[in-house]
Amino acid sequence: MNTDTCVPAGVPAPALASASRGAGRAVDLAAIPWNIPWALLDEFEAAAVLRVSVKLLRRQRHEGVGPRYRKLNGSSVRYRMSDLQEFLENQPCGGGGVPDERVRRGPGRPRKAVA
Repeated sequence: MNTDTCVPAGVPAPALASASRGAGRAVDLAAIPWNIPWALLDEFEAAAVLRVSVKLLRRQRHEGVGPRYRKLNGSSVRYRMSDLQEFLENQPCGGGGVPDERVRRGPGRPRKAVA
């Protein structure tokens, strides 16, 4: 991964990303300061970085989960780039397991007992 752009090496980043999956403001990902950890992003830019909807970020704020955020002047919500990166690093990872070692269950729902 390229450390100064947070984009996997050799993979071009999309120029524009719709933060809320079809509705809302389109965000220019090239304008986001990827290499400045103290940069403050609004919720549309943060949603584009995390590849989630703005609605999900708002729900996570309400529930007290998700990335850390700051409120400026009591109403403007901003996310620090370093907090978004830390949030992504702390998410559980999948894969890497051996396919034969997975838990195997029985063949479906058990049948009714015949009386």
